[in-house]
Amino acid sequence: MTNIVHLVWNTLDTRPCIKKNKKLGLINTRALARYLIKEYHIETNLDAVISAIRRYDFKSTNNIFSNCEQILRKTVNLSTRSGLVEIALKKDIEIQRAIPNLYRYIKYEYGDVLRILQANETIRILIDMKNLENILSLFQKEKILDIQKNLAEINMHIHPEMEKTPGILSLITTELSINNINIIDTMTCSPEIIWFVKENDLLKAYQTLHNLCNRKITEL
Repeated sequence: MTNIVHLVWNTLDTRPCIKKNKKLGLINTRALARYLIKEYHIETNLDAVISAIRRYDFKSTNNIFSNCEQILRKTVNLSTRSGLVEIALKKDIEIQRAIPNLYRYIKYEYGDVLRILQANETIRILIDMKNLENILSLFQKEKILDIQKNLAEINMHIHPEMEKTPGILSLITTELSINNINIIDTMTCSPEIIWFVKENDLLKAYQTLHNLCNRKITEL
């Protein structure tokens, strides 16, 4: 029985959307138990899962997300930009030596975009589509792993409290995902959070974030 409780609780911990809607009374406990058994192949009887759900602390979860939503209402502004392209590069010495040459073509004074994300194996560069050919000329073809065109970004200029508020990113990504918006990449550089999506998702993504940041207290 203890293992079933932990399994159900761990599953609920990873599904903030379920936790929020359960606390709001939008999800029936018996229906949720059936869903968890079917979706996660829990090998036990229905009553055991129902018992585990009833013992789960939904109240503290609701407080976390209610707090996040109130902090998000303090977002300073949202801005968008389209016509972007992402280049994924193999991370090695040659690429790292070539990176400084990007600034030869990026004109910040004209509003050009340059975002660089570095991981263990790849370096991703986001630029304006107009600069693509010039930037590609800096790298050997075999070093270019992927090119994604028709991207856009949404820049959230956040309130300082967001940096120390647990659950902010989880709430935002959940809201975007339940609206069927695929997040291509994200970048945090305080006081900004930047979300990268496909251009055809830009309007919907912007409206989703705008609604989230302007949700009335009575809706929380």
